[in-house]
Amino acid sequence: MGSNWLKYFCRIMVGILILQTMHCKKHENRNLLGPGILLTVDKPPDTWFHLKDFLKENGIKLTFYIEGYHDLADSTKWIMKQLQLDGHEMAHHTNSHSHSDEYVENYGMERFLNEEIISVTDSMKKDGFNPLTFAYPFGDCTVETDTRLLGHFNSLRKVLGTYLNKKIADMDLLYFRYGDIQLFYGTGIDVRYHHPTEEVFDALEKAKNSKQTISLYCHFLSNTGQLEGSDSHIMEDDFKRIVLKAKELGLRFYTASEVSRKKYE
Repeated sequence: MGSNWLKYFCRIMVGILILQTMHCKKHENRNLLGPGILLTVDKPPDTWFHLKDFLKENGIKLTFYIEGYHDLADSTKWIMKQLQLDGHEMAHHTNSHSHSDEYVENYGMERFLNEEIISVTDSMKKDGFNPLTFAYPFGDCTVETDTRLLGHFNSLRKVLGTYLNKKIADMDLLYFRYGDIQLFYGTGIDVRYHHPTEEVFDALEKAKNSKQTISLYCHFLSNTGQLEGSDSHIMEDDFKRIVLKAKELGLRFYTASEVSRKKYE
């Protein structure tokens, strides 16, 4: 337990140093964002599709970080295409959802890139998708994986605060004012992370008052709370309350590509 915690802490500190270095650069040529919210889903969109009209009517855009693309059913790919037509983004979340740092340590960087990244990108492009942004499974990464993956994507999302016992509004690294970013953090709002809806509201209020954009993620959407024994889901009623609160506060809904640099198209 101690070694795992130290490993996680070190990763966070390295990420903080990198982000602080990036934020210290002058912002004259960077894209100033209005108060906003970047909502991402770390699963294929099957459980979300019935909200298609609700999302469109309320101007809500999501980024779906897709894992295991090679194994997806044709019906799931059809859903992805329908949501993409509405402005939602289909992004990259590796092939096997492995811990990236451990995969590279065990099998090497080139195998990681070829099997977990490039093969998925190629398949998605053949089917009409263009994954330009990436999210690390579990948030696990190294400086080396950051460097190599930024050679394939416009931005990389990491994970912050999931097990740090902090309120979302106190996680300053979830917020950013400028676009054109390469590395950023998100935190989870699924049931498993124990962040009450009112706590999320406070985090949204901070985004509005500080004129920044906040990054949040979830996985499956559930009506019943029963999802194959998994707690990696957000309740539909809670999700609707959160996004309608964001809309009430005047937050703009961004996709990952909209806040990221534009090196690759």
